[in-house]
Amino acid sequence: MINNELFDIRERLSTAPCVPAIRNAVAAWKAGGYKGITKTTRELLNYWFYTDHKKHDGSVFRYYDSQQEAIETLIYVYEIEKIRSRKALLERFAMSGSDLRLPPYDDFARFCTKMATGSGKTKVMALAIAWQYFNAVRENDTDYAKTFLIIAPNVIVFERLKTDFESGAIFRTDPLYPKHFGLFWDMEFYMRGDSE
Repeated sequence: MINNELFDIRERLSTAPCVPAIRNAVAAWKAGGYKGITKTTRELLNYWFYTDHKKHDGSVFRYYDSQQEAIETLIYVYEIEKIRSRKALLERFAMSGSDLRLPPYDDFARFCTKMATGSGKTKVMALAIAWQYFNAVRENDTDYAKTFLIIAPNVIVFERLKTDFESGAIFRTDPLYPKHFGLFWDMEFYMRGDSE
């Protein structure tokens, strides 16, 4: 017996109509000096994008523009606009609502960034984790997360992510937080197959 609901894509929701308005809003917010963010977020943005980071070989590490745009967008949507559902995102940013359908299940915040292969999605994931974590512990704000789950779509992607996230390697090698934030860093990492 075929489950026809599996092939019914009417309930799938595209948030692409939001992209132009979000891009414009983020650009204006950035040009205005990131108004409305927490002290922790401001320190992180300054550290990530406006501080020189020397690598072990003496060269300068710099995040890609696409990585900066991705994390700024997540911060803007979550911290400034306080968007916590696809419905709220569509109501706030959709350019045209004529053919939009609201999602049937929209109980928790879900965000994504669309980035090309090799553009640094893994680093954006680490930036987002650092941003959420440090706001949760430094600002003592329960609206931010202290626990994270990364799900890989297949073994190849899992092995790639494992390289960066096993034992928190990416948080030790990349400039993800200023030295004085280290006092607050208390994160454990578990990979598929690890025992607690």
